[in-house]
Amino acid sequence: MYNVMLNNPETSGAIAYKGYHLKQDCPPENPNCGKVNFLGRDNYHKDKSEKAGKVLIGLAVIAATVIGGIGYAHKIDVLSKIKNEKLKDALTHFEPAAKTCHKWCSQIKKKGSECLEKIKNIFKRKS
Repeated sequence: MYNVMLNNPETSGAIAYKGYHLKQDCPPENPNCGKVNFLGRDNYHKDKSEKAGKVLIGLAVIAATVIGGIGYAHKIDVLSKIKNEKLKDALTHFEPAAKTCHKWCSQIKKKGSECLEKIKNIFKRKS
């Protein structure tokens, strides 16, 4: 009644007892060595979701940077400046994607400018 059974024949008390004896071999710079942690499933998933959010935000930033770079490369016409003919031929297949990236970037720039003007106008009216 007072012991929690895990998936193996040991109880949680036996594992904690073993962890207590491991403390003697721990280096002094590691204070958590030998301690037994009985965190529940909720704590485990909370940590995982925080990591997933950081990964998704990082991937979104990388994707935006790549799209912006391809759009800018199309804007300054990098393809015509390449001297290697094999590389130039290979990159001509990506020209429609570069046009689309440039179009997306120009739309984002246009919408950003419009929003900035709206914000400026709101503050000018209040002054």
